[in-house]
Amino acid sequence: MGSYNTGMQEPIEIIEVSPRDGLQNESAVVSTADKLELIRRAADTGLRRIEVASFVHPLLVPQMADAEAIVAGLPPRDDVTWVGLVLNERGLQRALATGGLSEIGCVAVAADGFGKSNQNQTVDQSVEVCRLLIQEAHAAGLRAQATISAAFGCPFDGDVAPERVVDVARRLAEVKPDEIALADTIGVAVPDEVSHLLRQVGAAVGPDVPLRVHFH
Repeated sequence: MGSYNTGMQEPIEIIEVSPRDGLQNESAVVSTADKLELIRRAADTGLRRIEVASFVHPLLVPQMADAEAIVAGLPPRDDVTWVGLVLNERGLQRALATGGLSEIGCVAVAADGFGKSNQNQTVDQSVEVCRLLIQEAHAAGLRAQATISAAFGCPFDGDVAPERVVDVARRLAEVKPDEIALADTIGVAVPDEVSHLLRQVGAAVGPDVPLRVHFH
């Protein structure tokens, strides 16, 4: 996470996701040692919230096959929040079993096309799974946050209605996630669109659920 003074009234908080999102689609497998070195250097730069791995099926995402080994090898840093991404119940149980994470991230989708391609879930299915994961992570004593993917556009369905994103966010907010993120998964959002959607979602979920954005 790192706080950076930009001269604005509020600092900017950064969540570093390169050890997971930055590596998961690479064709050449990156060694566990190199991943851990990347994570160590990220923490040394001052980043304080780092998504270190995704607990998904290793045959589907080979780069994340060493998720447990990554968590086991994390440096002992009390000043860094280590985050693990999970997409289903099996992934959550694997993440909890490591005992080395303090935050869980889960993903709901705003478009059926992307959800079926990426998670084999419709929008409604992904929301229900995400709600369950948030509740179970909280019960286990971990922070839990949710990302709404394809919030600004879908490679299969095209434009995504803001009302759909607001509805997904409202349903997630009912189980009190520690944070909700809006993800520009395919890199199509423009600044005015981001600001407008953040205002709409903020009004729907209320002030108790912090919002962030995830850009590609």
